[in-house]
Amino acid sequence: MSVFKRNSVDGLTSLPSREAFFSNVARLLSHAETEGLSMVFMRLENLGSYSLRYGASEGDAAVRLAADQLKQRVPIKRLGRYESGSFVALLPANEVAVVVEEVSKSLPTHEEADGLALKAGYCELSRDIELNETMQRARYAYEDIRYNVRVNSRRFDEGLERAYTRRSYCVDHLDEAIGRGEIRAYAQPIIRVLTGMICEVEILARWESEEFGFLRPDEFVPELERNQLIHKLDAEVVRLACKQWREASDQGINVPFGINLSRLDFELADMYAVVTEAMRAYDVPIEQVHVEITESAFSHSSELLSEGIDRFRKAGFKLYLDDFGSGYSSLSVLEGTMFDVVKLDMSLLQEVEVNERARVIVADAVSMVKRLALQTLCEGVETEEQFLFLKAVGCEKAQGYYFSKPMSHEEIMSHLHETAERHERPEDTRYYDSIGKVNLIDGTRSTKQGIEAAHFMGTQPFAIVEVLDQHVHFLLANSAFRRFISKSRARSIEEIEERLSGDMSDVRSKGVYAASKAMATGMPQQFDFIAEGQVCTLGLTHVEASEGRQAFLLEVLSVTRYSQYNNFKVLEQSLGFLYTIFKRIDLLDLTDNTWHNIYLNVPRYNALRVDETPDDEIEAFCKTFIHPDDQQHFMSFYDLSTVDQRLVESPTNHLADVFFAVGENDRYDLYIFMLIPVQMDGHCQFLSCMRDLDLDLDLAGTARERLSGDDRVSDEVLLSGILDVTDRNIFWKDRHRRFLGANRRFLDYYGLVGVSDILGKRDDELGWATNNERFVNDEMRVLRGERVINTRGTTLRGDGQRREIEVAKMPLVRDGRVVGLVGFFRDLGPHE
Repeated sequence: MSVFKRNSVDGLTSLPSREAFFSNVARLLSHAETEGLSMVFMRLENLGSYSLRYGASEGDAAVRLAADQLKQRVPIKRLGRYESGSFVALLPANEVAVVVEEVSKSLPTHEEADGLALKAGYCELSRDIELNETMQRARYAYEDIRYNVRVNSRRFDEGLERAYTRRSYCVDHLDEAIGRGEIRAYAQPIIRVLTGMICEVEILARWESEEFGFLRPDEFVPELERNQLIHKLDAEVVRLACKQWREASDQGINVPFGINLSRLDFELADMYAVVTEAMRAYDVPIEQVHVEITESAFSHSSELLSEGIDRFRKAGFKLYLDDFGSGYSSLSVLEGTMFDVVKLDMSLLQEVEVNERARVIVADAVSMVKRLALQTLCEGVETEEQFLFLKAVGCEKAQGYYFSKPMSHEEIMSHLHETAERHERPEDTRYYDSIGKVNLIDGTRSTKQGIEAAHFMGTQPFAIVEVLDQHVHFLLANSAFRRFISKSRARSIEEIEERLSGDMSDVRSKGVYAASKAMATGMPQQFDFIAEGQVCTLGLTHVEASEGRQAFLLEVLSVTRYSQYNNFKVLEQSLGFLYTIFKRIDLLDLTDNTWHNIYLNVPRYNALRVDETPDDEIEAFCKTFIHPDDQQHFMSFYDLSTVDQRLVESPTNHLADVFFAVGENDRYDLYIFMLIPVQMDGHCQFLSCMRDLDLDLDLAGTARERLSGDDRVSDEVLLSGILDVTDRNIFWKDRHRRFLGANRRFLDYYGLVGVSDILGKRDDELGWATNNERFVNDEMRVLRGERVINTRGTTLRGDGQRREIEVAKMPLVRDGRVVGLVGFFRDLGPHE
């Protein structure tokens, strides 16, 4: 007959239940001596990961196997199942290590680094100590070695006795400590990595006991959590934090602070009410407080935790996810949008100075968090090398002993007074938070709506530059950018800053123009310059503005060295034309019947027939990218057998024309193509150049006059030289179809002296449109956003002749709104 009642036996292992075990031990000890016997707490390590890998049934099988192995070594009345993968036993102290080792060796995967293993803590029995207390001490001994892979058992000795006594004191005397003012709110500054300024502080609980002196947080926090008292401690720290902030604010110091809350806080108290009542009592604004929740809190599903966090979020508090990467590390925590800042645990940073894998992990962690539109903060910074690494990968904030230890209220007040000029103002916070959204790993920028690509051609050298009062300052630069600078003549970022902040060099002037264009349009811009035997293409994206400061993302898009080509002198002359910012440049050699692509900054227009003749590449490009209605004229323009004759007839030393080509958004846009003669060593050569018309802005031309009102399209002179040499007649109008400008060829075609003859007028007022209704209908379609390509009609030329023409028109767009149109036509001959 069974010794135990049915409900006193564990169903999985057939071991005595916890209650039955203690009952058995009590009876046993009442009839026998306790000398030499110990209470043993044992746990099957890595059972959770084993069950995830092999399934729950295999996890149960492992627990049964461990129980069976224990039955073979421990009498059944001295053994029990405590909970889940935990067991309790009564054993002689000198047998504990042997039993644990033998059982461990019998377990599957025990030889693997993260395989199953049995660990134990034990405490010798004493007549003066209750059994439950003895068990707690055994469990305390187990906790001491839980994460030590080299040790499988631990005795509760005098050293643990002292620590256990201190921790027990914390549980028994918390209320008294709060009443006596022993609980203190220490503060540790948090630093903005970009500037070194103090942007906030984290409030940390400390206990200065009359009996034991200074108690460490790892002594009292786990015990208070285990005994469900942590909410009392945190409520007192919140109150002290608000009180101390008020004191600092009354002295003119307004530094935001963060408070730490436990998962149990939300289950044991209304922490939202606790925090907000303390804030009301000391008149603390909500923007001065952020709430930190430890990542491990999410290892347990808690509806109260989720509801509590949601209340803070809806009230406008900033929320920090603390200790990310410290152990639990479930990426599912980041799936929602409840947090604003992710604090990377110090354990991730410890190896970055010596371990390449650690650097990759931290860099990718920062990049991932930024892609989720969250801010990054790394704690535990202890060295300059760690700080510089965080700066290089774009981590926004940092804290640790490298900057300051946690300080008492008196110490932090003294420190904040001494560093008053280095406190971040609210406007600084907004500005640098926005800059912090830029990801220096891949050049993207995160928003709540998603990820905006701020770069052009993949992972490249990136830097954040700030312009203030004509001075250029590099706020951040990734490793690739620093390597790029180190290979240049400047050798250092500081020297580049000095050059760009000095006289108006060519690079500076181009950068200023690109910067102003980026600010006006909100779109990435690029510019080229030639330096030290190479041509560089840089990308520039406006990031943020504040109080005269302008921040930009700078990217090195490409570097082309002259030494790649045979003829240095020819290429040096050719590359000078990069100042017009072309998409593609090719060198066509008619003497050798060869060609070379010497410049490209849009991958779409990459070479199609690298090893073929110039005519083959021209034909392939035409069929691939040029609009079908423009292909015949495009091939006529690139008829290399007639270039010399056409140059003789041209008023300039190069040819230019405009064609509809497939653009970067898979639609047909207007592009300018040029043929420029270059002769060297008897070879007949031409530069073939391609660029867009910048139609998202304002079209350039010869007009200088302006029309008042919001409908005007301004008339700059950026492209006037090119527009004037093309054999197309180009014009542009506002959204009321009134002329705003035209190129020289258009004006000469109608016998006009200057653009003032047409400015502000429509075709019907000028009397040259003989089929006005068709052209009007076309232009109304264009003003609705359509493109009209090669519509045929007739017009009256300036000499009175009626001519057949072919017209193309497309919208002019500013800030997503059609503000006018641009068109061109080609004369087809007399009207029959």
